[in-house]
Amino acid sequence: MIACFIIMPKVRHYMGFIRHKKINNKIYAYEINSYWDSKKKKPRQRSKYLGVVDANGEIKKRKDQELQETLILDFGDGYLVNEFFKTISIYKIIEDSFVENYSEIIVLIIYKLITQSAMYNGELWLESNILSKLYPNVDLSSQNTSRILSKLGEEHNQQFFFKQYIKKLGGIQKSVIIDSTALPNQMHSEFNAWGHCDGGIEKQVRLLCVLDHATKIPLYYRYLPGNIVDVSTLQTTIAELQAIGVESSFVLIDAGYFSKTNVQELYKNKINFMSRLPASRALFKEILNKSGLPIDVVDNAIHFGNRALFVKEHKITLYGQNGYAYVVLDPVRRGKEMNDVLIDHFNNDKVEPIAEEKLRDCGIMILISSQKINREEAVDLYYTRQSVERVFGFYKDDLNSLPVRRHNETTLRGYLFLQFLTLILFIKFREKLMKNHTVEQALLRMRALKCKVYSAKILISEETKQQRDISKLLNVIMPKFLGI
Repeated sequence: MIACFIIMPKVRHYMGFIRHKKINNKIYAYEINSYWDSKKKKPRQRSKYLGVVDANGEIKKRKDQELQETLILDFGDGYLVNEFFKTISIYKIIEDSFVENYSEIIVLIIYKLITQSAMYNGELWLESNILSKLYPNVDLSSQNTSRILSKLGEEHNQQFFFKQYIKKLGGIQKSVIIDSTALPNQMHSEFNAWGHCDGGIEKQVRLLCVLDHATKIPLYYRYLPGNIVDVSTLQTTIAELQAIGVESSFVLIDAGYFSKTNVQELYKNKINFMSRLPASRALFKEILNKSGLPIDVVDNAIHFGNRALFVKEHKITLYGQNGYAYVVLDPVRRGKEMNDVLIDHFNNDKVEPIAEEKLRDCGIMILISSQKINREEAVDLYYTRQSVERVFGFYKDDLNSLPVRRHNETTLRGYLFLQFLTLILFIKFREKLMKNHTVEQALLRMRALKCKVYSAKILISEETKQQRDISKLLNVIMPKFLGI
């Protein structure tokens, strides 16, 4: 016996409803949609089987319906970065520091690493990425993103994070590298001020970064008005490091931080240091005059990487304290600089004679240290400062942080902090890839790995050999499917 009856009209498309049929004591549900048959010139109906209706009136779907495809998402890049992120210490620290908003912060960091796009595109990106399923409650609308950046920018949140972060890194005695860079921007803020940048003058905020000398991982950051000079920031930076639990045992700084006040303060606090001596200082010429020329003799030669340098050590008195100077001559740089000086002289019709000391100083730098160091180690130690320059390169280029356009101080702080966190993830990610892939190449290759989302599960496409290699380097196993 077959009984046919309509249970619950429901509009779908036009004139759509669900029809139940009772066959041998079981009730089956069909979706009925009406349409106009243009050939026969009359209305007709299409039926679609939905499944058996249980005792509670719920429709139990067929297995093939459970695998009905709903959409295709980018899978490889988002899943890979998210799984790798969980393996490094800052993931848990972010989770503990920003309990209510950690999901949004994690997704924003991954978004900045993967896309390097503007913040307002985050919502659009998330819709097409697997992270929308892994973090289903995350809202990256412009309004909510601004709210999250404000939370990130709150001082008490950042202080809590940094104290946990430094503790996690283990030990408070750190040898650090300190340097800063300019971030040009179009903000209306008291921190936005005219300053020198790449040979010109622009409105900017200055970003100061502290790196762990041993690991080259960022430890801390500060942001400053664009017209603040480096030399005036060192003491406050060291004080802030102490406040979050870092007792600097050694500080490596560039010439911009060298001053009598800073040097005396470092000696007073028993912090060993090395700095390049500005060529404009009277001490520079004094040391050169005492060093005894020429420097480029065999006894002064050292092998540094694929270069040969000449280094001469001198014991000096530095503002009343014992110190050491290392006069370093780079023959390759010397040749280039001497050529530039002479060409400039000839192009100006030899109006003024070339001072001998101008040629003498070509290719020379002087390193100042509070402690005696082996000549080779002194040069190697100084050139590790290039780690900061590479970090700033990642910050500006790979993370696309310029120009800054956050329009109030709290969201600016939050934005710079977000970039700082992204930078840590970027460096860790890059270390794992070693020399096999750039970060950009790896993410582009992984983005090609898609997934199909069904009503009950997510099925992932097969990996290519290159994708498998990248996943292996990062110790991430790509699944065949995910449940919903």
